[in-house]
Amino acid sequence: MQKSQIIIVTLAIVLIGGMYSLPKVLVSNKEKVLAANNTAASKTPSANETHATKLSQAQVVVIDKLRDNFLHATDQQKKRTFADSLAVVFRQASQYDSAAFYTEKIVELNPGVETWTKAGNAYYDAFSFSAEGSKAGQMGEKARQYYEKVLAADPNQLAVKANMAMTYVATASPMQGITMLREILKADPQNELAIFNLGLLSMQSGQYDKSIERFEQILKQNPGNDQAKFYLGVSHAEAGHAAEAKKILKEVKASNPDPVVQSTVDEYLKKLK
Repeated sequence: MQKSQIIIVTLAIVLIGGMYSLPKVLVSNKEKVLAANNTAASKTPSANETHATKLSQAQVVVIDKLRDNFLHATDQQKKRTFADSLAVVFRQASQYDSAAFYTEKIVELNPGVETWTKAGNAYYDAFSFSAEGSKAGQMGEKARQYYEKVLAADPNQLAVKANMAMTYVATASPMQGITMLREILKADPQNELAIFNLGLLSMQSGQYDKSIERFEQILKQNPGNDQAKFYLGVSHAEAGHAAEAKKILKEVKASNPDPVVQSTVDEYLKKLK
């Protein structure tokens, strides 16, 4: 995810785009999780389906032209180029499922570890930003399919394994994901992404003492990790440590000029007064 953004979800947990993301399905209710499990095997999402984020007229013109070129291209290299361009435009428009749809088209034309990884990451983004449990289930299942191919070819791709682990929270086997994250830490005790994801899962289950421990561990390794610092502040707030939460969140506000980060931290600080 290249776009920097914060998305407010249940329990005042947010997504800070860039390095890490918390799948919305983590904070969905049980009905959504069950729906995700029941519909994970349904059809591949259409690139033309309705989205919450609307395309601008300029984007529509570009996409229509690229799609026409993609559909009528006979040269495979050109077809891959058009598919990649479509994926980029949809990603910029925050339509991650459509971006994944066209990233998958590249895999069909040129399968391999690199394209499998890109497709897995694209579907993981779509999973992470899905507002619906059923949609999250579909996107998570697609991400796993490609990540499994990558890991079969190279089991040492720990970032891939960490992402794949998080998709299991949308299934009937969430512990499988936690087990995978622990396996990563056994191989690499300082793996930031695995530690971070375990911290998020601890927050989701209300184990704030554990999430505090995880995020503090990351900050010892990497003091400049604003994502970990923000979630540490939120964890302290949810644990009832108002003074510590305020201190940490003010540090995040001082170090990160992103206006979305600023407004989100301000809203949280208001709740702590």
